[in-house]
Amino acid sequence: MPDCGKTPLVPLAWQPVPGVLTANIYPLIRKIDTISSNSYLIETPEIICLIDPGGLPEQVIQLVAGIQELRDTLERPLVIFLTHAHTDHFLSVQHAPAAAYFKDAVFAVQETGADALERGDRFLTQADMLGFSVTPLQVQLRLLAQKPADGGAPFTYHAKNGAAITVTRNQPGTGTDLVTEDISFGSGPLLTVYHTPGHSPDSISLRIGRLLFIGDVLFAANPGVAGLHGWDQKALIRSLAAIRQLISAGGIDWVLPGHGRVVAAPDAVHMLGVLEKEAYKLENIAEFNAERAGQIAALGDDCMAQVNELFTIMSGRLGYVTYMMEELGESGVAEQITGLIKSNVIDELLEAFRLFSEEHHSSDTVCVHLALKAGQIMGKLERSFAKEDLANIIDPTLVTRAEHLLSDYTTMLRGFCPPDNRCECDINNILSTLVGDLSCSRCSDEDVFSSADDDTAFTRMLVSRIGSQPLLTDIDVSTSFSPALGLVLVDRDIFSDLVIYLLEDLVGIGATRITITTGQDESATTVKIAGDTGSFVFTGDVQIKGVLLRLAARAGGVLSLQDADGTRTYVMKFGKEL
Repeated sequence: MPDCGKTPLVPLAWQPVPGVLTANIYPLIRKIDTISSNSYLIETPEIICLIDPGGLPEQVIQLVAGIQELRDTLERPLVIFLTHAHTDHFLSVQHAPAAAYFKDAVFAVQETGADALERGDRFLTQADMLGFSVTPLQVQLRLLAQKPADGGAPFTYHAKNGAAITVTRNQPGTGTDLVTEDISFGSGPLLTVYHTPGHSPDSISLRIGRLLFIGDVLFAANPGVAGLHGWDQKALIRSLAAIRQLISAGGIDWVLPGHGRVVAAPDAVHMLGVLEKEAYKLENIAEFNAERAGQIAALGDDCMAQVNELFTIMSGRLGYVTYMMEELGESGVAEQITGLIKSNVIDELLEAFRLFSEEHHSSDTVCVHLALKAGQIMGKLERSFAKEDLANIIDPTLVTRAEHLLSDYTTMLRGFCPPDNRCECDINNILSTLVGDLSCSRCSDEDVFSSADDDTAFTRMLVSRIGSQPLLTDIDVSTSFSPALGLVLVDRDIFSDLVIYLLEDLVGIGATRITITTGQDESATTVKIAGDTGSFVFTGDVQIKGVLLRLAARAGGVLSLQDADGTRTYVMKFGKEL
């Protein structure tokens, strides 16, 4: 077996535990997902320990084979530790036939998690979120009890499988602020258990030799993880600080998380520091439960469809600019422009989400998977286009609306409500300004010609002139604004985005004439945007996109749609009674 020391641990291979002469470890490292955790087998002459069996039947089959091989060499008791009682860390022992092999194992779980397992709690275990059932599971060894028996004096648990397990509660101030217990198996190496709640109330970390197993604390501030049932911001902050202190004190080489690769101690200290800062920002977030996961998944579908449309338009316009610059012999400029949107990456991401969404809707897959997938895709999309440079070439409203959709989804997934920026606004003025901006190019021919003496400025102006394609060009737009209209409580930016979306829809169905009117009665201010539908044929009832309804609500009003007599009319109403 290789000598670990400072050498990275090798997945799927037996190797010595650094700092312990008589212990070996077999790390089963998985790609990060919500279904199953990493698993770690440890063997000493006295005991076989399994940390987190995981959630998949095939995983437990692999683990059973390894345990059987160890026992064929030397018969020893088996103890299973759970870093916490979420289904992705233990469900395999219930749903896989091979798990019957564990019937003589001793389960060791922190007291709160042990209670949840023994009553089959679907909420603390996250079974409810993931659509699983949980069979009550007997826990023989309760760790880190809030009120330890005999005042915390050492006690020895004698298991039916022959294991004699001695548990010693450490006194406060012994190197860390965490509640800790030392666990020994005969004359073998010591295992120290630390209570590190926050991700869940029963989260623990375990140390043997120079290895520290930390469960899911590295992910506890992530969107879709923060806010789960049992999540606790203040406890998480304390645990992150204490674990960082523990590692910084020395004596630990490697940190082994519940998901993803093994992390070197210095890297873990840095990561924990960053996470601690993130955790401080997560005050008063909404609980991430099954109902909210369904709402966010629906929002993800709607937002992704709208993002797809926006990127299609942006890519098309950028492609046209690139083509024209190449025709003008400016291949270097064309190449730079092409790099502003990673079209291949974006297409792959959007296609990946489309396939995932279709599979989700055609099966019984729980909503949390779709919500998290949308969050993952949107995070990558945000890094796939150069926002500022792009906004200097094409219509900047396309860029800002894409930004808003991506950031709003992440905000909701993280458990925050989007900010309420409503204030009293002159709606007539907002609409008038929008119509003007959407009817004229940002860069006129005169602007291009006047910059001819400066090659850099000329190229910049030319590119902007080619890329700017005003939405309302060749559209007959008429307005009828009520002069008596008072100030209206509305979110200016969101209202502007919504109006542009509605105008785009009318232009998209072939409208050549658009009318915008405002009015007011006793209860509401009304904005109507109507366009002729020409030869466009509607099939069945036309539904307003969910993302538009949500924008209307965030803007401070309600949105409805009327299709009649060759005209499509969007009606927005704003008022105290809405």
